[in-house]
Amino acid sequence: MKRVENPELANKILEYLAVKYKLREIRTLEDGVHLSSTVYCRTRGYFDSSNEGIGATRQELMLFALGYGLQDVMTPPDASAPMYECEGIIYRPDLLFEANNQLVEVKTTRKSSKPHFIDDEWLPETWMKYIKGGCYIRKTNRYDLVVLYLMGNYAPPFPQIYADTLYFEDYELEENWREVIANRDVLLNAKKTGVPPTPFQHCYQWECKDCRYKMVCEVLSRESAEKDIRELW
Repeated sequence: MKRVENPELANKILEYLAVKYKLREIRTLEDGVHLSSTVYCRTRGYFDSSNEGIGATRQELMLFALGYGLQDVMTPPDASAPMYECEGIIYRPDLLFEANNQLVEVKTTRKSSKPHFIDDEWLPETWMKYIKGGCYIRKTNRYDLVVLYLMGNYAPPFPQIYADTLYFEDYELEENWREVIANRDVLLNAKKTGVPPTPFQHCYQWECKDCRYKMVCEVLSRESAEKDIRELW
């Protein structure tokens, strides 16, 4: 047997996925701010919404494509994924069963499934912020969460699937929404002034690790620090 690497085929499949799931499209801020942009790094969100954006990496394309692909095959025929708008925030649930206004978010994780049984706190804060934002927009205190565990070492065989129904108090949704609006305003102000949100101040630290804009943010931070020093002198 002779084995020869075929990168052209890999690129062809990856490009097909990018086109199929519109992974290269730019989310501008002209028609509103996507809810996810208020949850994750606002500096990155600003760059992604402008011509200054850097194209998605191969790893990002694969991760997004896998997520969308799994969502496609798991979507029942009586479910849809409509888009909603509230106070300039654009939101789309993964699944909506219109018969009872049942909102469903589908997530994948490489964590072990063990925390699912012993600790609710492991649920990522970003997931909860997005879900609570969706609840506020759709005027409901309930949201269903489906989690696909793709690997782990506690409860084989993998993958595993679990589903939970989350219930929130009104004050939780209102507090979260105030943060959503504040983060929306950061993005809209950046769009108005043409100045990116201050690097490393509008994100979670873990977001910077593999971010395609990390070097850009480092340069902007260095230039800002040098400007401050010049002004002091």
